[in-house]
Amino acid sequence: MIWTLILLVSCYLIGSFPTSLIVAKRHAHVDLRKVGSGNLGATNVYRVLGAKWALIVLAVDIFKGVLAVGLSYLTIMPLFMAPMVKIAFGLAAIVGHNWSIFAGFKGGKGVATSCGVLAAIAPVPTGMAFLLWAGVFAITRVSSIATLSAAFSLPILMGLYEEGLINIALSVALAVLVVYSHRDNIRRLMKGEEKPLDFSQWREHK
Repeated sequence: MIWTLILLVSCYLIGSFPTSLIVAKRHAHVDLRKVGSGNLGATNVYRVLGAKWALIVLAVDIFKGVLAVGLSYLTIMPLFMAPMVKIAFGLAAIVGHNWSIFAGFKGGKGVATSCGVLAAIAPVPTGMAFLLWAGVFAITRVSSIATLSAAFSLPILMGLYEEGLINIALSVALAVLVVYSHRDNIRRLMKGEEKPLDFSQWREHK
């Protein structure tokens, strides 16, 4: 039990690793919490530092979720508890990402790390949700619309691919978290004030 708690705390610390904050301070000498949207996610990194660093931050934040689920295999638990342990470890990493102990309990919106967790637990429906995200983003260029669309689709996809009630419940919980973390974006969308990403920055920062 103590070993499992140690691993669970480790997952929180892994999730807490402030990828974007470190990248921004090292390569632009700025505190990402005080520029752009103030969010410690890849979208804000893109706006401040450009595409290359945004992709690096995105990859690391996704990997944090995958790694957390991977640590669940080091626990000594009955087999029937494995799905719950995977979810608990994944959620610990997401909480760490959103409320990082290394960043004054601030963080991102949990989308990338959630994607890593879900990809490790249910790769096929997660991959389908990502394709939906990519399609919506390509059309709208608005990250929040694409993210909300993918989040809402995931419980349906989990059901279609018969991933089980526990994974459907996880996808619903994460969809609720996405809505909560995007509440300001939703307000701007309702007012028509949410701005699309400027792809010209891709070329400027290359």
